[in-house]
Amino acid sequence: MKKNILLILILIIFSIPAILPLFNKGFFQSDDGEWMIIRAASFYSALADGQFPVRYLSSLNYGYGYPVANFLYPGFMYLAVPIHILSFGFVDTIKIILGLSMVGSAVFSFLWLSKIFNKFSAFVGSIYYLYMPYHLFDLYKRGSVGEILALAIVPFILWQIERKSFFWTILGISCLIPAHNTLALLFFPIVIFYLARKFSVRDTLYTLIISLGMSCFFWIPALFDLQYTIFSRTKVSEWQNYFADINVISYLSLIILAIGIGMAAKKKVLGAALFLLIVGLISLFLSTSGSSFIWQALPISFVQFPFRFLSVEILTVSYLASFILSSIKESMRFVVGGISIILIFTSAFQYKPSVFFDKGDQYYATNEDTTTVKNEYMPIWVIDKPTEHYKDKVEISEGTISDLDININSINFVASAAKDTQIAINTIYFPGWNVFVDSNRTKIDYTNDKGIIKFNMASGRHSVAVYFSETPVRLISDLISLISLLLLFTVILHRERTKKI
Repeated sequence: MKKNILLILILIIFSIPAILPLFNKGFFQSDDGEWMIIRAASFYSALADGQFPVRYLSSLNYGYGYPVANFLYPGFMYLAVPIHILSFGFVDTIKIILGLSMVGSAVFSFLWLSKIFNKFSAFVGSIYYLYMPYHLFDLYKRGSVGEILALAIVPFILWQIERKSFFWTILGISCLIPAHNTLALLFFPIVIFYLARKFSVRDTLYTLIISLGMSCFFWIPALFDLQYTIFSRTKVSEWQNYFADINVISYLSLIILAIGIGMAAKKKVLGAALFLLIVGLISLFLSTSGSSFIWQALPISFVQFPFRFLSVEILTVSYLASFILSSIKESMRFVVGGISIILIFTSAFQYKPSVFFDKGDQYYATNEDTTTVKNEYMPIWVIDKPTEHYKDKVEISEGTISDLDININSINFVASAAKDTQIAINTIYFPGWNVFVDSNRTKIDYTNDKGIIKFNMASGRHSVAVYFSETPVRLISDLISLISLLLLFTVILHRERTKKI
């Protein structure tokens, strides 16, 4: 135990160069990083105003609202809430999540690998996990907070499976899905393989059912509500332009895989090592241009970027590096391991950020971008997409509006009209929005070019409440998640009682 603690402390020190740029003031230039800050700020406002689970971010899309949190990995945004509550700004909050995820990925991969290999081999493998070029590319070039968080959760799950911890394995898997839904799908074959090797058939089924159940609040609405968006007819990226090159793959990973193939040919690679070698080779192939014919033939466009398969490569190469090193004579292990660490260090730092800027938290908290590449989660009924902020949140064709109270998730006011009239709320309709006039549900008309909430009102003076809430499908999903959580604790309590008997 003491040796583990010492090695973890050394590992944290070794992690410092990877996260050192995060200590710069402000943020760094990346593909998605600033969008993640904007999204987290809007998410926090929605949650603070009482929306839970958070699905619709009213402040985005020029203030007309955007349901992005219903579809895209909200895990890091939930994690950002307690950090922000501790008085960290949104910029620093996202950097803290990135930094902790990077260090956590190294620590968890060491704890996982040390359950299988000797401590030194596990230490080297965890350095590989942390410093594989794609890991730093994902962090500093792409700024993909969700992927970086997922890459920390995966080795945590495998560690808990090795420990045969039913509770923590389920918790890990249920967190992985909202951390990054695409990476969760890519890593699921490995997780299922690992479960089948370490758990009984019954416990494997329990683990998968309860984990999927606990994360139902996210993935069922995400799948069901896609029908209301333009996602299926929007080409988010030209996958042909996102194949991995040798810099992001690294020659060292190719060497590790080549050695693994050689050992497999001599039947020295079996079981998990052989499985991960095969998965690693497949993942590497799918990340390169040689796999173009597969991308054209199979429906794997949901991955969007072929280089995303290198996320799996990080895991497989770190495992194989530990496996190969543990097979070497102890007298040579430290020499080979030391050289290996130097090589992985030198190949990693090409992706350190070079441009920093300090725009201040207010810039992100008030930014009204949709935070997606092609606005792919825009409702299908929106023809005329917003290009600027509205003048008034509530518009009445004939009459007056008074006692207007606008919150993130609700709009309340009193409307007065001498004759029947129509009222428009400059919020894009998405299932979950409700209108009540004098406490009576009123039909919403969103068949207008802007796709905004409109409704008819009779003459007179009326109290109007417009608010966002859960749909029946989302409520059922929330209930399944709650029941699954209760089931988890029930199973754990039953096991504890059985042990005492």
